[in-house]
Amino acid sequence: MSIYTIYIIIIDFIRHFCIILFYSLYILPVFYLYIYYIIDTLLIIAYNTKKLTFSIVYLFKGAYFMIEAIKGGCETRHPSTYRMSRPKGLPNYVVLIIRTHGEFQIGIESFSITPPQVIILAPNTPYSYGNPNGEYVDDWLHFEISDSPYLQNLIAMCNKPFPIDKHNLYTFCIRQILWELTYNDSSYAQDNINALFSLLFNHLITAYNTQDSLRERSPYLSQLQLLRLEMENSLAEKHSIKDYAQKLNISESYFQYLYKDLFGIPFQQDLIRMRVDHAKYIITTSNLPLECVAEVCGYTNEVHFYRQFKKMTGISPAKFRKKAGANDTVI
Repeated sequence: MSIYTIYIIIIDFIRHFCIILFYSLYILPVFYLYIYYIIDTLLIIAYNTKKLTFSIVYLFKGAYFMIEAIKGGCETRHPSTYRMSRPKGLPNYVVLIIRTHGEFQIGIESFSITPPQVIILAPNTPYSYGNPNGEYVDDWLHFEISDSPYLQNLIAMCNKPFPIDKHNLYTFCIRQILWELTYNDSSYAQDNINALFSLLFNHLITAYNTQDSLRERSPYLSQLQLLRLEMENSLAEKHSIKDYAQKLNISESYFQYLYKDLFGIPFQQDLIRMRVDHAKYIITTSNLPLECVAEVCGYTNEVHFYRQFKKMTGISPAKFRKKAGANDTVI
């Protein structure tokens, strides 16, 4: 534990002692604001004198919680000869986002893990891991946490692997936390790291609570979700079942089956829905000519655009615009 962390703990002890004293003397309403003023001042001093670590200290409804990011890495690669071993563990928490096969020993239990999975290691837990059959890759983050609303959930999730389905999201959170920790000296750094830790913890808790259903999901789920987002953000381009099936290295028929099974709608119908919904948005928020709207939404034939739009909405694009009342903003 760093000197900075000990300093924050001492400040918190003083604050709680004073609050208890004021309650016992029935003078809390008078001095409560003075306590907050003193503590805030001390915390500002702590923030401005930080050295090797960066802490988040939040005062909210009479209490604070602290998250201290210590060290981490993304896409860290190790050869098959590598094996991390910590017989006594570490004094802090460790999050491992496992991106390749791994053999783990956590306490007295052994795990053979296939990606993508996550392990949260509790403080002072003996562990070792590696991949004797090839390269081992993971994202990792060491941190300390105290008096947090996340702490109870965090303890429940510790020392056992569970699957995740948004690998890139976890990588983003860890990478951005490390960037804020290393490079951001602005007054917003605390808020940014807090938001990133909240995002990370919320998704970890969700993945842990739904791990049984995650294990039953298709291994293509994450890839299909990304492809679907890409499609929705590039509607002016050509999209075909053949191209997407090739990207996933599966047959066209299996791609169509997976798409409908996972999203509840056939690929082609979903693409039409996206294009018409986007057209409706542009029509109601701009004064772009309808032929331009058709082009932006991926239609090379205006007649085809009008037919699909009317089939989906019941009226033509021109009547839809008249009914909605377009403004003068061009997007």
